[in-house]
Amino acid sequence: MEMWYAVWVQTGREEQIKLICDRKLGKQSIYEECFLPKYEKPWKMNGVWIKKQKILFPGYLFFVTEEPTELHRALKSIPQFTKILGDREGPIPLYEEEVDFLEKHINKDKVFEISKGEYIGKKLIITEGPLKDLTGKVVYVDRHGRQAVLEVEFFGRITRMKVGLEILSKLTEEQFEKLKQDKLATYKTQNGMESLASGGGAAKDRVRTGEIA
Repeated sequence: MEMWYAVWVQTGREEQIKLICDRKLGKQSIYEECFLPKYEKPWKMNGVWIKKQKILFPGYLFFVTEEPTELHRALKSIPQFTKILGDREGPIPLYEEEVDFLEKHINKDKVFEISKGEYIGKKLIITEGPLKDLTGKVVYVDRHGRQAVLEVEFFGRITRMKVGLEILSKLTEEQFEKLKQDKLATYKTQNGMESLASGGGAAKDRVRTGEIA
């Protein structure tokens, strides 16, 4: 049965080590997949906003394999390899909840996409993106850096992770309440005019048919 495993590697060299693993170990069919989960964040370059990808869990590579012991043995030939998460009895796979978290929130390219939201007073509301069901995990929002910091249970402990978040608006509770009232008034006005127009048309039809003298 294929399981997911996390491997400690040198922080800052994750991409390089992944390439080495794929080149040296990929042909041995020891693992199904080796990947680096990433997150998107808005980035301004030469006056233009683009999407930049950064590593979601710095210092970790992820493997999907049915042969963790063979993988562990093979990884020892990689100089930059540090340690596969486990205990004295051998490698330990990610918990089911951790795998579910990744499968639910990263896309097929293993990327945690940018979320969008707004502030109503001090309340953060996520309107779009994978953060919609994780608002309660947000511990800090960097509006200037267009990212948020989450606290999630990962690797058997509370782990902080950065993800992309763009705050589209920030309203006080008074401004939000006024906006709601304005929209409600506009809706009532439009609805009333439509009803009047509909009623007027019906009256004209009744006159033409002789129902109204």
